[in-house]
Amino acid sequence: MNLPLPDLLHPDHRPSGPDGAPIVLGGPSDLTVAQVADVARNFRLVTLHPDCIRRVGRCRQMVDFLVEQNEKVYGLTTGFGILRDTVIPPNQARRLQDNLIRSHAAGVGHPFDEDVVRAAILLRINTLCRGNSGVRPAVLQALVDLLNSGLYPLVPEQGSVGASGDLAPLSHLVLLVMGDPEARVYGGPDGRPATSNTIRRRARREEFVSLRPWFESAWSDLSAGAADHALAQCAKEAGFVDEQGNGFCPLRLEAKEGLALNNGTQMMTAVACLAVVDAWMTLRVAEVAAALSLEANRGVRGAWLPPIHQVRPQRFQGDVAERVIGYCTGSQILDCYLNSAHVRRAGQHLAKARAKLTRLRRDLGKRGMSVPASITWIDRGIRRLAEQLDELIPTVDAHGQRVADPAVIIRWSALSPVHQIQHLDQHLQGARQAASALIQTCTQATFPRGDGSAQLEDQLVEVQNQLRKAVPTSPLVQDDYSFRCYPQVAGCAWRALEHVHEIVVVEVNSATDNPLLFPPQPEGLSAQDWDLLSPEEYRAWLNDSPEASIDACRQGVIGGGNFHGEPVAIAMDYFTIAMAEVASISERRIAHLVDAHHSRGLPPFLVDDSGLNSGFMIPQYTAASLVSENKVLAHPASVDSIPTCANSEDHVSMGTIAARKAADVVENLRKVVGIELLAGRIAIEFRAPLQPGGPLRTALAWLTARGVEPFSDERTMYPQLDRARSVLDDPDLADLLIALQEESPPAT
Repeated sequence: MNLPLPDLLHPDHRPSGPDGAPIVLGGPSDLTVAQVADVARNFRLVTLHPDCIRRVGRCRQMVDFLVEQNEKVYGLTTGFGILRDTVIPPNQARRLQDNLIRSHAAGVGHPFDEDVVRAAILLRINTLCRGNSGVRPAVLQALVDLLNSGLYPLVPEQGSVGASGDLAPLSHLVLLVMGDPEARVYGGPDGRPATSNTIRRRARREEFVSLRPWFESAWSDLSAGAADHALAQCAKEAGFVDEQGNGFCPLRLEAKEGLALNNGTQMMTAVACLAVVDAWMTLRVAEVAAALSLEANRGVRGAWLPPIHQVRPQRFQGDVAERVIGYCTGSQILDCYLNSAHVRRAGQHLAKARAKLTRLRRDLGKRGMSVPASITWIDRGIRRLAEQLDELIPTVDAHGQRVADPAVIIRWSALSPVHQIQHLDQHLQGARQAASALIQTCTQATFPRGDGSAQLEDQLVEVQNQLRKAVPTSPLVQDDYSFRCYPQVAGCAWRALEHVHEIVVVEVNSATDNPLLFPPQPEGLSAQDWDLLSPEEYRAWLNDSPEASIDACRQGVIGGGNFHGEPVAIAMDYFTIAMAEVASISERRIAHLVDAHHSRGLPPFLVDDSGLNSGFMIPQYTAASLVSENKVLAHPASVDSIPTCANSEDHVSMGTIAARKAADVVENLRKVVGIELLAGRIAIEFRAPLQPGGPLRTALAWLTARGVEPFSDERTMYPQLDRARSVLDDPDLADLLIALQEESPPAT
């Protein structure tokens, strides 16, 4: 199977929410990861295809037929796991299912977030729609009603070993389906079950309410079990259904149905699905962050140009390079060899020199001493040099902001790198000479002893140093690895994502419980007639020749291992490593931006007067901490296996652990990318009046509108980081990425 990675910015994959047409399950179309996310997070409704109802109904008739004939069939009339040879009388079939779910609901830990639980319900519906599990259509419809109702059942995160599927977490889910009093759902302030139109995350166990106040009466006799009419009445009292019967109503499970509901990979696949969607958007935002850092660090274009990637055509590598450098289209920062950050710092040191001179003049006056003529000469020289610095980069007004004159920058950029450097060197000659003259005047001047004039000279020397650094002696050759190797690293992440997406989509649309049922087909019936055959007609065919039908049905019950989560486990371990690497290289770029030895003129820790201010020092620590945590989480879960069920289930996948780790790493990646966005947003200001590329100017305006902007050191840091992280969840993020894509010309 070759399933390409979808473009989640395409209208076909954009979320519709509850106002969109319901997604039809069990029809000819497979369920997509984008649809899973839309249902899970945006409360899009689902419905069942008529073909699915017929298919599921025929399979159920096969189950009923086998039970009525008193056949020994695993999961229908036997115990489970190592107890598979224990025969259960047909009149105990219901109780068998009840006991299965209650005993297997043994999860612990924090509740899964609501979007994960909703995704798992959706995936369970979808796998049952294949018609290989043996549930009644009524059970399928009850799951649809539960999903559409917005109820949020408590499903603990821990307890699954990934085979036989996600037994413990899915059993917690099924407790609600069967109306068990020990089921728990998210409650409102009044202590009753509550629905919501926003996804509830990080919920605490105490926020969930037990069904006992409403459903205990229906289960007064556990051996006899609850009657469906009693469950329906309890559902009304709990507010699950209205007076017209609309809503979710629990129902009593019949033979095979408990095993069909709790045996499968839907929990791990739900987590994997949402992680894939989150990773897709995060990788695209990471490219914007990389472009912003490239501009802020005055990077070199060469490593991003098509020829490099054409001679190593690894999938996605060239696409990443094209998008990142495309966001820099029209960049004055990258095209101009005049380092505006050094010019800015020269101006700051000159201002400090003038302030020192003013204090010196004032102190002499207080002491009754005459002001030497040299102080006046130096003051005039500082004023003239300040004017020269202001004129080094001509500016124009753009929406109330002074920006570099595009005509001048275009004229400079049209020169070859060598000739541009020569031109700019001459352009700065006057300012450099003025700085040298000031230093000489300051050195020759006679100041009273102890007046601190040495500090004045130090500031003027620093002005000269910054002007010397403002134009390189030769063209920049190449950047450090975290910049120029980003397409190669991120390309690997995109390839991993594509591979994992393919595996996850297959899993989403597969039958993963055990045993699986394959109803025998009447001879001579065409495929089309088989699809249209009603459950009642199928049962009549089974009854026509019971002896032959029993044998065919018995052979159609096949015990296998589709519940084993190894495909998801290995894929998510691989995925985790790839996402951890993107976070790692992002952190390295953050480290470059805050390190004055590597940032090409930016102030230490992206703050003026570093020392008094710590600036962006600690956010880099935070990014490093997240990256280090990812390294621990990247240890594969799938290489571990602990035998369970008295050694009969002697190899398990740990797929749910792998998926949960993967989701944690994606979240850490999102935090690191948010930090890089904020670092780049702050750093780019030090390059003014030179401007970044047009698409990045659009991104910067979008970020600023959401509070991601430079701030003073007096402000507390964590709210700024929270805002930067939150942009990755912004509902308008996709529109921004589309706009940036449209503004970026194709690579040539």
